[in-house]
Amino acid sequence: MATMHVEVVSAERAVLSLEAAELYARGVEGQIGILPGHQPSLIALDVGPVKVVGADGTVELVAVHNGLLFVDAEKGCIVLADLAEPASEIDVRRARAAVAEVEQRLASDPHDEVLLQSLRKHRVRLEVAEQAGTGTPAR
Repeated sequence: MATMHVEVVSAERAVLSLEAAELYARGVEGQIGILPGHQPSLIALDVGPVKVVGADGTVELVAVHNGLLFVDAEKGCIVLADLAEPASEIDVRRARAAVAEVEQRLASDPHDEVLLQSLRKHRVRLEVAEQAGTGTPAR
């Protein structure tokens, strides 16, 4: 099976590094799937989950909040994210509480762009943690 090296890096730290068979992400123009040997590309990422299927079939999910996906046919993929959180580090209860709080605040001002972006961020975190079923317990 052909593989590619995938790295997910945020402004703060390296989040993920592994040999992978597939990568899926949400670009600003829609969903994208990358397989080994993909044409070189530079893709602007939106707020959304990044799903990496490892060479052994394991699935890693990361909540990514904007960034770039660099694809090189020989070197693999690098996700350079403004913020990236692996599913295993997301506290599901805190994410749910944050979504509820922002939704409540939006009720009084449904057009507040800052709140709308915050809601997208918290919903993606929650989506990633729930899909993985591995979110950290409440603290």
